[in-house]
Amino acid sequence: MEIIKTDISNSAEWNEFLYPDYNMFYDKRFLCYNDVFKKNIEWHHLLFREKNKVMAILPGNEITDNGEKVYVSCDGVSFGGFLWHDKIKITDFISILTGLRDYLAAQGFKKCLLRNPPYIYSRNANEEYDYALILSGFSVTRYSITNIVDLKSFEFEKLKNPKKRSIQKSAKHIDIDFIEDNVTKETLSDFYNILYSNRELKNVKPTHSLEELVYLKSVLKDRIKFFTAKIKGEIVGICTLFLVKDDVVLNFYLAADEEHKKDRVSDYLLYKTIEWSKLNNFRLYDIGTSNVGNELLQGLFDFKKKFMADGFLRKSYTLNL
Repeated sequence: MEIIKTDISNSAEWNEFLYPDYNMFYDKRFLCYNDVFKKNIEWHHLLFREKNKVMAILPGNEITDNGEKVYVSCDGVSFGGFLWHDKIKITDFISILTGLRDYLAAQGFKKCLLRNPPYIYSRNANEEYDYALILSGFSVTRYSITNIVDLKSFEFEKLKNPKKRSIQKSAKHIDIDFIEDNVTKETLSDFYNILYSNRELKNVKPTHSLEELVYLKSVLKDRIKFFTAKIKGEIVGICTLFLVKDDVVLNFYLAADEEHKKDRVSDYLLYKTIEWSKLNNFRLYDIGTSNVGNELLQGLFDFKKKFMADGFLRKSYTLNL
């Protein structure tokens, strides 16, 4: 097993491996925004090759934690971990993880942290990778719960009557617009103001600045979608979708003007973007996590469940070397 530290900005092998089972968080165009905006991430991406065949790729970076050198997959994105061929064998998982452990130890790392997406993101959804991680000495050290809609099963008629009535009422006075072309700081400013004000009420800031969102849209035009909800021409709610995989949508931002809370803007915007995703033949719609640390945000979780969004774990695994 060859393990190769890779500069993904000019790696044909990385790109060739990525695109058959594309994931936006492994794309150099997404990862490089961290460099453009000087996030000071020390990258350490790895490519795993056996008998001249690439078996897996692993985006990663180096950090220092309590004086120790730690390998993380991956800062700068929602999640990382390995990207595998769909039909990889469990023995290959174990072989690659053994190779990773030996490589990191030889490089002086004292710990490895893998932030994995929910297993259901994979087209062949199983937990063989998790089993191989545990067998290889990794343990779950952090977890969160995210709400995911199976779009094949999602139908308006399956929603409970109060939710259906709310959506039907909202449809009479809320218009949903799609921002696609000419995305600049000026054209996206009202959109971003809604997002910023909403997060400010929660004493947090958006993950991305206005300039970063404009940049990401420019380099990943077909992978990032902006929606607005308007009442009488005024923007009262926004949604940002990351088309993370060819069949998976991640709702990265959903926010509404507090003054229009009674209009249930978020409900209607969420429904319309789920509907858009289903019409565009996506398989899953990930609404996002419903916890802060180890605390479940019960109200938020219940809100998402009303849209047929079941809970799945995002697990972070740690290996001490």
